[in-house]
Amino acid sequence: MNSTSLSEELAEIAGLKVRTNVPLARFTTFKIGGPARVVITPERVESLQAAMRVLSASGARTYVMGNGSNLLVSDAGFDGAVIRIGSSLSGMDIEGEDRLRVGAGTMWGRVLRFCAKEGWTGLEFGAGIPGNLGGAVATNAGTRLGETSDALIEATVVTKEGERRVLSRAELGFEYRHSHLPEGSVVVEVLLRVERGDPARISETIDAYLAQRRRDQPERESSAGCVFKNPPGRSAGKLIDDAGLKGIVEGGAIVSPVHGNFLVNQGGATAADVLRLIERIRQRIRAEHAVELELEVRLVGFE
Repeated sequence: MNSTSLSEELAEIAGLKVRTNVPLARFTTFKIGGPARVVITPERVESLQAAMRVLSASGARTYVMGNGSNLLVSDAGFDGAVIRIGSSLSGMDIEGEDRLRVGAGTMWGRVLRFCAKEGWTGLEFGAGIPGNLGGAVATNAGTRLGETSDALIEATVVTKEGERRVLSRAELGFEYRHSHLPEGSVVVEVLLRVERGDPARISETIDAYLAQRRRDQPERESSAGCVFKNPPGRSAGKLIDDAGLKGIVEGGAIVSPVHGNFLVNQGGATAADVLRLIERIRQRIRAEHAVELELEVRLVGFE
């Protein structure tokens, strides 16, 4: 199916926003990336289910994107359909005495503001995670205080065939910065465990951690967060710092002078610039420490 007929068929689905040839740089925190063949944004889970059935039948490549905070998109873009999960699939409800149900498009910051106001503790570790809850489940996003899997009870997904399934924490097979979602599936809702807590103390904990992140990370610049996973028992950022790589430049990209595990788009950086920086860092750390740095940032549109 060509891009025109695919987009036309998708456009017939109620509650589905469809755009073609959309530059993905506008959707990523790196501000880098070429166009996607089709970008769809569902307003309802049922709209997503219908879209997934069309995409599955077409054989089109798909990629699920939340806030675009951990992605490096190819300069050539993505020759397929990008599924954006945004604010239409958001919202929060307390269930019982210790459970919070959250739409996958809900940003971590909004969840924490709700918890601080209403007095629910257990999710403070998410302070500073820039993405939404769907992306957090897919990548098992976390901080030094904890990770998404620590609080997750279950996640509701839409499979590539358009079926709605509920998966337990055990079924998701979480690992460090990774989950075993069924291939091609999309997280639409999560159920998290919380506890009653003191609103003032919760706010204090969140504010203190956000202040620390502002001191230690280049939060106001265009980046994709941490580029490399921490090797077992080591800090990728410290390895890069100790190797004297802070501030090295390729084109419009630079290794952040604030935190070595952040690469920053200084303006006009290309994906090729970032990849060259990544390879320079890997080569140096391999030579000096015999450590192979593994990417935490996800690559989209690269063969």
